[in-house]
Amino acid sequence: MALNWLEVFAGLKNPGMRATLGLVLSDQREQLEQNSATTKNLSRWQSIGLLTERGGKLVVDDDALSQALAAHRKPAEDRAGIQRFFDGPRLRTLPARPEDRRAVMEAVRHAVLSPGERVSEAQLGDRLRVIHDDVALIRRYLIDHGLLVRSIDGAEYSLPPGAEQ
Repeated sequence: MALNWLEVFAGLKNPGMRATLGLVLSDQREQLEQNSATTKNLSRWQSIGLLTERGGKLVVDDDALSQALAAHRKPAEDRAGIQRFFDGPRLRTLPARPEDRRAVMEAVRHAVLSPGERVSEAQLGDRLRVIHDDVALIRRYLIDHGLLVRSIDGAEYSLPPGAEQ
């Protein structure tokens, strides 16, 4: 049975199910109160596929976890080029090579600013924060690489002239 991550997270959100799982994981099963709620929680974790019975004892189904992780692993070809620096929309690491850094910054620029658009520093910061926590560093790289221009008063950012095609 395939492990459904949505069901696992929903179970973890439920305080009773989380407490029950914690006692099972910490091998304190004797601490579990024998009542209908506990029985229901244990049954639910088994139906989700996270717990399985082995030798008369409930344990984490390591095989189900391994299969779920393998199913959600991105193929290597998806991580080629500049994508190897990203985890989804988040910039995981900044490239050391200047050519790679520029390519990553071009991708960031395309993600945060449209041609003809002018944004305030706060708006740009909000957009960059989705991509990386160090907004000032990324903004500086975008300016240094000539991918963004700042207004004379420093209040607005836009694409440089000629970059709007």
